[in-house]
Amino acid sequence: MCGLFGTIRPRHYPQNLRSIAADALLDLGYLAEDRGVDSAGIATLHSRALTPLQCIDHAVRENTMGRWRIRTALGAFSTHLPDSHQVRNNLASARVALGHTRWATQGATTLDNASPLNAGDIIGTHNGDVTAPTRNGTTDSAWLFHQLNKTATIKATASVLTGLRGRAALAWVRRSRPDLVFLARTALSPLATATDRAGGLWWASNPEWLRELDGWHDLELTNPLPMIEGTLLVLCSDREEVTLSAYRRFTATSRPVTNASRTALPGAASPSPIAVTNSPIATTRSSPMPTAPDNAPGFGRPPRCI
Repeated sequence: MCGLFGTIRPRHYPQNLRSIAADALLDLGYLAEDRGVDSAGIATLHSRALTPLQCIDHAVRENTMGRWRIRTALGAFSTHLPDSHQVRNNLASARVALGHTRWATQGATTLDNASPLNAGDIIGTHNGDVTAPTRNGTTDSAWLFHQLNKTATIKATASVLTGLRGRAALAWVRRSRPDLVFLARTALSPLATATDRAGGLWWASNPEWLRELDGWHDLELTNPLPMIEGTLLVLCSDREEVTLSAYRRFTATSRPVTNASRTALPGAASPSPIAVTNSPIATTRSSPMPTAPDNAPGFGRPPRCI
């Protein structure tokens, strides 16, 4: 299992909240160590192209791609990431932040396998364990994001997710569409969302992390809502709010579980597909977000934000 966390903010996110949100993201990284200490990483999206940075620590990797910066490290999140002044500044200025802590289940414990992973147009994070044709120390996560990278529509993306066998919660972006964030939950692996007082949307593998965060920082997060199994959300960062661009249900399939191995994972949600709410996402305080039409747009053209 691994830990996912992150946020997507409106374009006009208040300046006075940025430093608070940066500290909150670092605290989420600390909390996410409960779900993995083999490696950790953060990817951030910025308003303009970034200058590549050099890193002399062999346990840390900096990767700059246009407006994106990915920093990954071997070991626990707290070992290399929170003390970096650059990381804190990146988290304060970013419009999108993807965080990950890894508990290695497939593949070697190397920087190449540390997340967030880059696969073509995709930068992504994955919690779970799916059946995949891995080899030479590669991971199921890398294979999965390469499959998603080939998709051009919401329907095709849902088809890839339907074909998975195993546990998966996912948060990813496309570098060609920096205004969008994709969240998906297949079988078993938990994922929850909440919104802050400025309209920023947060996600985490454990809803308790978001509840704790609200007690530590002046974010006024809404009550975290677990995502339903078999749900794909596409979020759009608009000028004043984060909106739901597309919502799709798909069939989630876990691997068969024998009675001998029927053991609950720490922090895992119940495998029941029954929703705890009729809303697919933690909404803003003004009104629930309606679902997008089934024929939601492809990724090559602007979505219809609603």
